[in-house]
Amino acid sequence: MFIYQYKQSYRSILLTFLFILLPIFDAINGYLVVQGIIESAGIASPSQLGRLLVTILLVYIILIKRLSILPVFFLIYLLIVEVFSGLYHQNQYGFTYGVLSAYKIGYLILLTITLKHYAKSPEGFQQLVVFFKYNLIIISSMLYFSIITGVGNSTYGFGFGTKSFFASGNGLGLYLGVGSLFLIGLRHYKLASFSQKTLVYIVLSIALIGSKTALVFCTFNLLCLVMLSKYRISFTVVLSLLVFALLPKIIDFFGVLFDVIIKRQANSDSLILYLGSGRIEYVIDAFNVFFSERSNPLRLLFGMGAFTSFQNPLSVQVFDTLETDLFDLLFMYGAFTVILYLTVISATLFKLRKHKVFFFGMLLLSLHSIIAGHVIFNGMSSVCFALFICVASFLSNKRTLNDKVDN
Repeated sequence: MFIYQYKQSYRSILLTFLFILLPIFDAINGYLVVQGIIESAGIASPSQLGRLLVTILLVYIILIKRLSILPVFFLIYLLIVEVFSGLYHQNQYGFTYGVLSAYKIGYLILLTITLKHYAKSPEGFQQLVVFFKYNLIIISSMLYFSIITGVGNSTYGFGFGTKSFFASGNGLGLYLGVGSLFLIGLRHYKLASFSQKTLVYIVLSIALIGSKTALVFCTFNLLCLVMLSKYRISFTVVLSLLVFALLPKIIDFFGVLFDVIIKRQANSDSLILYLGSGRIEYVIDAFNVFFSERSNPLRLLFGMGAFTSFQNPLSVQVFDTLETDLFDLLFMYGAFTVILYLTVISATLFKLRKHKVFFFGMLLLSLHSIIAGHVIFNGMSSVCFALFICVASFLSNKRTLNDKVDN
C-alpha cells in the first residue's frame, strides 16, 4: 500500500515543481536579468536550473512508467545537428547555446509525453487542471503586487506596464492570456469547475503588463467570459450604456494604460510592420544573408544549429534570433523540423475543432508562435502548447469511450 501511494505521488511532485515552484525560479531569473546581474538567455540561469530538476523528474517518470520514447529520437536528431554545427563554427559558447536550445525543445517533448499520460485518467486530468489554476493565480498575484507597490520590472522601461519579477513581458502576456482562455474552456465544457471571480481575477491581471499581446488577450478573454455567461444579454446592455456615457474618460484611460503601444504604432510605417514588430524585415534580411553565402541547400532541409541559424557557420560570432518560431526552426533545424511542428499544430487543432474555445486558444498560441515566437523556446509559454495537446488527447479518448458505450 505504501509503495502504491509513493508511486502515485510522482504526479503530485511533478505538478508541484512545474506549477508552484517554477514560477519562483522564473521570478528570480527575471529580477536578476533586469538588474543586469545575469544575461538574458544566459547559461545556468535560475530558470534553466529549475527546469533541469523538472527534466530529471520527467525522464525518471518516463522510464519507470515505460512511456513512449519515440519522440525522444527527435531530440537526438537535434543534438546531432548541434554537434555537426559546432564542428564548423568552433565556438564553445555557441555549441553550449545550441545544446541548450535543443534541450528546450526536448523539455517540451518530455513534458508533453508525461502530462499526456497523466491526463488520460479523469483523476489525473483534474489534478493537472487544479495545479495549473493555482499557477496562474500565483503569477497574477505577482502582477497585482507589482502594480500596487511599484516593486518589480517595468515592461518597456517607461510608461505604464509591469512584468513583475519576470524577464519577458511578451512571454508572460502570452502565457497568462492563453492559460486563462484554457481555464475558460475547461469551465465552459464542464471539464472542471472554477468560480467566475477567479477567472476575472486572472484575466484582468493580463492588462497590467501593458503590451500588445496583453491588450489582445485581455480583451478577447473578457469577451469570452461575457459571451459564455448566462447574464450576457444584461451585461452587454449595461456595458454598452456605460461605454456610451463614459466614452471620453475611457479613451483617456486607455491612452494612459497603453501609452507605449500607441506611441509605437504612431511611429510605425504601416499596421502590418507594427504588428510584426519588425520581424518581417528580419526574416527577409535572414534569407538575403543565407543565400548570399552560397549556403548548401541541405541546410534548409536539416538546419545548421541554433547558434549559426541563417548565418555563415565559418564566420558567425554572435547568436541572432528572428523572434518567430517558424523561421527560427527552419534555419536552426531545417524544413524537416518545421513540417513536424506544423503537423502537431494541425493535428491538435483538428482534434479541438468541435470545442471552439480550446480551438481558438490553440490557434492564437500557434499564430503567436509562428509570427512572433516566444513559445517553443520559452519554458513558460511552451507549457500551454503541452496543455492543449493534453486536452485534445483527453477529449479524443472521451469521445472514443462514449462511442464504445453507444455501440
